[in-house]
Amino acid sequence: MGHFEQAIQVLSEIPPDRAELLPALDVLNAEIGYLPQAAIEAVAAHFRLPPAEVFGAATFYSMWHVGAKPLEVVYVCGDGPCHAMGAAAVSGALERAGVEVRRTSCIGQCGCGPVVLTDDGVLYRHVTPLLVPGILQGEPPVAFSLCDEIIGIELDDQAHALMRRIGKIKPESLADAVGAGAYQALRKALTTMTPEQVISELVNSGLQGRGGAGFPAGLKMRFTAAGSKSTGDIAYVVCNADESEPGTFKDRILIEGDPHQLLEAMAIAGYAIGAHEGYIYIRGEYAQQAELLQHSIHAAEVAGYLGDNIMSTGFGFHVHLHRGAGAYICGEETALIESLEGKRGEPRLRPPYPTTNGLFSRATLVNNVETLWNVPGIILHGAQWYRAVGTDKAPGTKLFPISGHVKRTGCLEAPLGSLTLRQLIEGPAGGMRGAATFKACHLGGAAGAIVGPEFLDTALDFGSCMAAGAMLGAGDVVVLDTDTCIVDYLRSVAAFFRAESCGKCTPCRVGTERQMQILADLAAGQGTVDKLTELETWGEHMVDSSFCGLGQTAATAVVSALRLFRDEFEAHTRGECPASVCGS
Repeated sequence: MGHFEQAIQVLSEIPPDRAELLPALDVLNAEIGYLPQAAIEAVAAHFRLPPAEVFGAATFYSMWHVGAKPLEVVYVCGDGPCHAMGAAAVSGALERAGVEVRRTSCIGQCGCGPVVLTDDGVLYRHVTPLLVPGILQGEPPVAFSLCDEIIGIELDDQAHALMRRIGKIKPESLADAVGAGAYQALRKALTTMTPEQVISELVNSGLQGRGGAGFPAGLKMRFTAAGSKSTGDIAYVVCNADESEPGTFKDRILIEGDPHQLLEAMAIAGYAIGAHEGYIYIRGEYAQQAELLQHSIHAAEVAGYLGDNIMSTGFGFHVHLHRGAGAYICGEETALIESLEGKRGEPRLRPPYPTTNGLFSRATLVNNVETLWNVPGIILHGAQWYRAVGTDKAPGTKLFPISGHVKRTGCLEAPLGSLTLRQLIEGPAGGMRGAATFKACHLGGAAGAIVGPEFLDTALDFGSCMAAGAMLGAGDVVVLDTDTCIVDYLRSVAAFFRAESCGKCTPCRVGTERQMQILADLAAGQGTVDKLTELETWGEHMVDSSFCGLGQTAATAVVSALRLFRDEFEAHTRGECPASVCGS
């Protein structure tokens, strides 16, 4: 059977709706192993689209291979956290062993770096050059439990902890989840509260979005509920689980350990805004987590916690799972919506906003996993209970994914504002990993700023970080010691943004490329002082002119580091690397 006939056979079970285009491509890529031209043509015929349009969608996502059958390769994550923890040495050892090595963008294992992914999907974590022979011989990876990735929960009252059930219940067991309190908040909302009362409780709680911007979650919900009434009383809840920011792995831990908390939160949100359907957009690299969520959705439907007539209340809510296929830009909410509709994940012009014109042009509430995770506790115990933890302006707890040059990497949960960066490093993270002292921290993810020693005594909450000149963002903390070459580290950050730019707008498309080129020249000892000025200029252009947040923040780390470590950049223009890392 040829690839065209094979594809037609697979496609016969998939409806020819445009929104099913990307799931169909994903199924075919898994079935055949890649997407040959014949498969693209079969898809185009099935969906009645031009082959060029299907080709354009298929080539947008990095997890699919379009064209000839790919060679067998080994993938090494080359982004900031893994690079800081030794990915370059691992790549060198693999190349010396005669293996073709390809760089891959972050795969959500930042606390376990460096990570290596084989062609057949086997993941190796905490890899060193000494482990390379075993990987090539097919030795199984060392097993890690989810609890190994949790540094701790810095809370006296564990009832407030988002991770309180992780490790204490079997994540695949609905009975365990219900026994530990799952779906109690949903029952309360559906039987004792109006939708407006649910929204008011969330507004009064002061919950801020945990995806990076910190926008009030209750107000966003209120805006979406109003948008639903203006567009025919049809609305959607979308969970952004496309956790693709280097340094971020907290949402994966939540999903792996307690999936029913997310489903309950989405159903409550659906009730509040008048939505009866929800979508979880999960990054393609989280295959096991996607399987767990699908299992949990089915179990909840059978038990009456999802689906039609939930708990005999007359309210219905259905959750659909959509796997991404490798595109960081789909973390931007409008690009995510475009992808859900079966298109290239390119951001939309705003306004209108998703709260009025989102998925399928209907009012759409988009929140990330950690934000939604707070909802059941607030509804069950009340806004004042929630505000008892954290600060007045930043209530609640925050998950802090920690990676880099500390003794203990992993995920920490603590009340917002309860720890300074210094206290986080010297306490839960166990201090610096060796004799080298603290040099800098990349805070808030790849799109965040580089901060130096003067930031160490800043409290970790949204307002305090902003007042000190940085964004807390998603809470990512990548710690860098004095043995780090800041130019070398930034080169890995710039490579990520160059790879992940969707290319829609010129400032981002050209700016990320030029930023990468200049940093590569500096690392090779071929840069000039004029190039430092050009880096700053491109940073200004991208902030002022880029279409979406990716381009607007792609130079944040570089520009902030230039201010802090200009002497080190200037040394590289003379062919000198103060850290003796670059081959200049």
